[in-house]
Amino acid sequence: MVVALGAVILYSATGQIGKVLAGFGTTISEAIDGFSNGPSPSPSAGPIAPAPNLDTPASAYTNQATVDITGTVPLSVLGSDEYTISLYQQLQGQQPALIREQVAIPQTASFTIPGVKLIKGANVFTAAIDGPGGQSLHSGPVTYVLDTAKPRLTIVSPKNGAKVNGSSVSVAGRTQARSEVLALNTTNHASTTVTADNNGAFTITVPISLGANLITITATDPASNASSVSLTLNRGTGNLSMSLVPNRYSFSAKSGTTLRFTATLLDPDGKPIANQLVVFTISIAGIPADVKMAKTDASGRAMVAESIGPGAANSGRNHTGPVIASADTPQGHVQKSIVISTEK
Repeated sequence: MVVALGAVILYSATGQIGKVLAGFGTTISEAIDGFSNGPSPSPSAGPIAPAPNLDTPASAYTNQATVDITGTVPLSVLGSDEYTISLYQQLQGQQPALIREQVAIPQTASFTIPGVKLIKGANVFTAAIDGPGGQSLHSGPVTYVLDTAKPRLTIVSPKNGAKVNGSSVSVAGRTQARSEVLALNTTNHASTTVTADNNGAFTITVPISLGANLITITATDPASNASSVSLTLNRGTGNLSMSLVPNRYSFSAKSGTTLRFTATLLDPDGKPIANQLVVFTISIAGIPADVKMAKTDASGRAMVAESIGPGAANSGRNHTGPVIASADTPQGHVQKSIVISTEK
């Protein structure tokens, strides 16, 4: 204390105390300024990258246990070793789970994450980019559905071993919805395909040859699982047929009458053809030719009537005139003719 006081007196005597106090004040001012401003802020860790994109698969359904997930990254992170890709998988009723991380950013925009394992059912994937500033938003989701079960396949008609007389046969059945159905006739190598509806129902028509025909029906579901059934059908020699019957084959030209014509249309299997247009051409001697049309009912019958007044037809001697019924059906053209006669 005495030494310090002496130093002050000495500095006072020499005129140096002002300089010391001035220096001391400068030091305190710098200390106060440093305290009030705090430490200098550190530089930012880096920006957060935009979200990546995942490619939507051509088909969501697959029977493969693993898939390659592909997508693209934003141009701002291309080739950077500060950013990586993370892949998340979400199963039904669960939260997304991280299944791949630190996947390197490619030199080009496209990337592939190979051999991603699928779980039976729906697998929903999203991706994000991790960087110094944190994780980006997740990409839009893409879905893969793992299905390894073969579709059920049932043939409703015709029965195995059935006889079919037409040049083709329609096979009706049921399978998994939206499956592709192929009918192959191994006898004549004819084939056709259809797609089952949303309920799994289908009808497919395939040409057949005379004699025995071995037909294989194959259903392939959206995941490429397939089931097949075979049936043998025998094509007979039956033909499309039509009968034509009038209510009378002759009438008095002098008195006139009302003629009624009934045509019955049967397919090559002898079954009625319903809702088929039949054309009747009526040529009675002495009256103008007339054309009438009618559709067949559920029994395959179509009927028309022709009224002929007294004396309208030629009289004085007997006359005949044809009546022709014809129809163009999916199985082909058919017609039948009869003769109507007039009497004195």
